[in-house]
Amino acid sequence: MTYTIERIRKKNGEVHERELRRKGQRVGVGMLALGAPLILVYVDDENKVLTTSPVEAYSETGDALIVQTRNTVYCLRKVSEVAAHIS
Repeated sequence: MTYTIERIRKKNGEVHERELRRKGQRVGVGMLALGAPLILVYVDDENKVLTTSPVEAYSETGDALIVQTRNTVYCLRKVSEVAAHIS
């Protein structure tokens, strides 16, 4: 599954500085499990990954994946049903 990064917000709703650099980038989910870090692999540069603090909650509704970590809320938008190639 391929997603684009739509929003990265602090838990209080403020824009996280990472959002400015990463918004719109395509990613594949390398790992998503409660209590473990979210790992996102950049589709256009598989040598780059985004690793977060531990995941506290996540939900998928329609084409949106919302992941809440200890520090941040990530909103990803599904762009492809084809899995991103993650080695």
